Amino acid sequence: MELAQKLLSSLFPSRCILCQQTVQKPAVNQSIEICLDCYQALPHNDSCCVQCALPLPEDIENGVTCGRCIKNRPLFDYSHSLFRYEDEVIKLIHQLKFGEKISYARSIGEMLFVMFENELLPEQEKPDCIIPVPLHDKRLRQRGYNQSTEIARIIAKKTAIPIAHDAVVRRRNTMTQTGLKAKERQNNIKGAFDIVDVKNYKHVLIIDDVVTTGSTINELARALKLDGVERVGVLSIARAPVKT
Repeated sequence: MELAQKLLSSLFPSRCILCQQTVQKPAVNQSIEICLDCYQALPHNDSCCVQCALPLPEDIENGVTCGRCIKNRPLFDYSHSLFRYEDEVIKLIHQLKFGEKISYARSIGEMLFVMFENELLPEQEKPDCIIPVPLHDKRLRQRGYNQSTEIARIIAKKTAIPIAHDAVVRRRNTMTQTGLKAKERQNNIKGAFDIVDVKNYKHVLIIDDVVTTGSTINELARALKLDGVERVGVLSIARAPVKT
């Protein structure tokens, strides 16, 4: 299968989903349809809070906990975000969510898997299951797919960690979090999730596209822990600077 994929790639080279040029040097592996130059130019979230992955000034050393987490510790236990929510990353995610570019999920999932393998697994025990942040049924029908689920499929396939598709439902069709301030986001998402069945899972990994203030993943972590889950982690494409 790998040999066949390499042969197809040489005969029909893919185009970079960012610059639209033929991918001569792929980023990380052949499955990522982003050229190496574009990948390296993306705003990687290298300097961030060790608890919530909030982007921090680049001159701050790694291993720092941000002031927000010191003041009010999140209910999730750890979080990793590949990029900062800036520039081309915003365009990439918007195309995936709103531009019906569902095929982008494969490249994004592959990039997240690399982070999962290199940064998360060496530090954490392997999660029992993956839970994509669920959409309300109404929004799911409108969009046709859940972008977090499509990304999670790639990671699940690579790691053999099951996706708990029916573990959580979004019972309220909350208004979009876009444009809301931190406190408004907390109130908007409060009580939005119902736990259906988390079986005997003790360690759950949440997959999300963008973490802004962390209100959504924190509320989901709250619901999971109230139902007996002991450890909750988060893996996302991008983390945005907090706006107050």
